Amino acid sequence: MKLAILLTTVSGCLAIYDPSSYTDRPCGNDITNLWLDVVAVIDNSFGMGSAGVLSVASNLDTIFSQGMSIGIDSNNPKTTRLGLVTYNQEAKINADLNAFHSTDDLDTGIFNDLGNLSSSRDSYLIYGLQTAGDLLRNQSFGTSRDHYRKVVIVYTSMFKGSGQWDPIPTAQSLKDDGIFIITVAIVQDDDDSQFMKDLALIASPGFNFSNVANGGDVTCMVLGALMQANCYCPNDYEQYRELFEDKSSAPYGSCLHPINVSTSWKASQLNCRNRKAYLATEFTQNKHDFIVESVSSTTGFHPPLSYHIGLNQVLGKWVWDQPQGLPQIPLQSYSDWNPMFPIQSSSMNGVENFQNGQMTGWQNIDQLKVSTNYICESYACDTDNYCDANGNI
Repeated sequence: MKLAILLTTVSGCLAIYDPSSYTDRPCGNDITNLWLDVVAVIDNSFGMGSAGVLSVASNLDTIFSQGMSIGIDSNNPKTTRLGLVTYNQEAKINADLNAFHSTDDLDTGIFNDLGNLSSSRDSYLIYGLQTAGDLLRNQSFGTSRDHYRKVVIVYTSMFKGSGQWDPIPTAQSLKDDGIFIITVAIVQDDDDSQFMKDLALIASPGFNFSNVANGGDVTCMVLGALMQANCYCPNDYEQYRELFEDKSSAPYGSCLHPINVSTSWKASQLNCRNRKAYLATEFTQNKHDFIVESVSSTTGFHPPLSYHIGLNQVLGKWVWDQPQGLPQIPLQSYSDWNPMFPIQSSSMNGVENFQNGQMTGWQNIDQLKVSTNYICESYACDTDNYCDANGNI
């Protein structure tokens, strides 16, 4: 038997994005600015053991004591609330979403609330999930924090329940409501493969972890999942992700908005800036292909496809548009010029994507004379950018 204690380090979790790296922006990862409503659902049945419950308390305390603002602050919308639910043969709300108002409250509360191990050997996850869902529906949905992303973190030592006690339909209902579910398996046996497969049916895609994975350090993985849950795009924007066809694939911290209004390149740039955005970049083939698929499924874009992107020529050098106030990024390794382009011309300093047969590639145009649709890009709502209920950064 083995029971790895959840480690409490966070070194190596975070990195700072630099646009000059010529990579697409990842989701913001400033954990001190996390803004979520989270309910931790903890199995405290006898099978967890005192060491298991203590390790969960330590892990939660580490995650939510990284300088983030706990509770509600009228002067700072970037706050996170944490509720605690324990379950065994039944579920109990140990702390609702309004119980903790500071890191000090949380430090004390977590260990007090999780200090008692149940004598029950039953562990019905369905009750923990139902109680967490009720808590979020009563204290988050339909409130001033309705637009805050909602997360349930499950810590469990076993997967029990079938028929009316099957937790999978309840988990799916929560996910259908837009709630992210993170699962952490507290492994009690050498063979955890089936346990992990079962929990994967509960978790949101990619959010199923184990206390023995990577030496037992799940702190960074849970932090990463929280920051990913806190990374989304306003209405009308498509979040750039690894695979267009798979909405659960790894997201980036950038949002794309195909606009089916025909304007010049220069007018398109100004219109994007009025939206606190910029004309889209295509640093990689993957980004180019994603945009092609996005516009192909957008009303008002018809073959042959044609739309402005952010590439433009300044002082003889091709550069990518960036948010207003930031320097434009020089064109580097990847390029996708249509045959015979770019044309050398002092007036053809803008770039559009133009479909030529089955291929869609770049061709330079006059910034003031050629009108077509365009693609705006903006940073996602995340730990770097708070968005209000209307999606405005």
